[in-house]
Amino acid sequence: MAIMVKKLYKNATFLYQMNLIGGRKGLSNLVQWVHIIEDDGISSLLHGKELVFTAGILNKDKDWLLNFAHKLYEAGASAFVVNLGPYTKEIPSEVINYCDEVNMPLFTIPWKTKMVDMTRDFCHRIMNNDNVEGNMASAIKNIIFKIGDQETQILQMERYGYQRDGYFCFISIFAQDVNGVHSQEFMDTLEFYAEKTARSIHELFISFSYKDCLILLLVDYSDAEIETFVKNFLKLTYNENTKHSLHMGISSNQQGLYKQDKNFERAFSSMEMAIKRKETCNYYDQLDVYKVLFAVNDKSVLRSYYRDTIGKLELYDNKNSTELMKLLITYFENNGSLQLVSEKLFVHRNTVTNQLKKIENITGYNPTDIEDRMKLYMGLYIKDIL
Repeated sequence: MAIMVKKLYKNATFLYQMNLIGGRKGLSNLVQWVHIIEDDGISSLLHGKELVFTAGILNKDKDWLLNFAHKLYEAGASAFVVNLGPYTKEIPSEVINYCDEVNMPLFTIPWKTKMVDMTRDFCHRIMNNDNVEGNMASAIKNIIFKIGDQETQILQMERYGYQRDGYFCFISIFAQDVNGVHSQEFMDTLEFYAEKTARSIHELFISFSYKDCLILLLVDYSDAEIETFVKNFLKLTYNENTKHSLHMGISSNQQGLYKQDKNFERAFSSMEMAIKRKETCNYYDQLDVYKVLFAVNDKSVLRSYYRDTIGKLELYDNKNSTELMKLLITYFENNGSLQLVSEKLFVHRNTVTNQLKKIENITGYNPTDIEDRMKLYMGLYIKDIL
């Protein structure tokens, strides 16, 4: 968890005469800690996502501050503050232009402002923000998993702006590398990308882990803003990463904290389907018939239906090394055209007809009959969610 630069900047103009002079577009950058640094050997001192203070004690030539800014950016700093005084009397325009270019906020404070007071204050605010975000994550988990008193949890969330009648959208994310292995380190990176993307749109955002997945909660986003979040998050992720694949499920954008347990399940189920179908993301509201199937609480009913339809065909294929399932799916995908199935599978049209009769013998359902075809279709839909 982290805090946005603009949140630290809030009230700092009045308290510390802190002045923003460059990199304004980076105010939504996230800050995890604060450092005072005078040595230009910066890369070995930072982990990334820091706000850095400097008085420029080593500033002895005209390019020093520009080089310092370059090294800060390369080390992953979120913003930096220059204490104007005897060592750095003014900020060269080249430094301001560079910070504008890379969206790294650049601030100045007067010499009379003590950096130690600011860093103490900012660190306290970062830790307090982390504590609040941790409490909010615990509260929403208690709500959706029905732990403790619901009203107490909701009141706690309302104290920090998460209103009970707000709109809530869950996003469930699973990531794996090219070998299909889950990576917790990459999940931590994804959490940072998600927070950075989300807070550039709205401040209210919660994230937590569940069953090796990253769960995001977008609060009071419009449907268009949710789509913007997904688009920008995926763009940021794939720009920075080529070794992992993502599978996301996006719930409805639903009003009311009391109803979010089912909404959470929608996101998780949609993600599981994305994994099975090797898709990047699934919006629950766009799943059509699958929404009906997900609403069935007794999964044994679905499993029984599957075994009586498509399950018989899969079992036959496995025992006899045949591909009747492939032929049936191709037949459905081509709207029952024997000619198209023949062309796509490189078999004679009569072979397709004979295979369809064999499917009828195995399952008891005739793929060429409209009513039976619907039942087989339903079996395939159920197969996707089991």
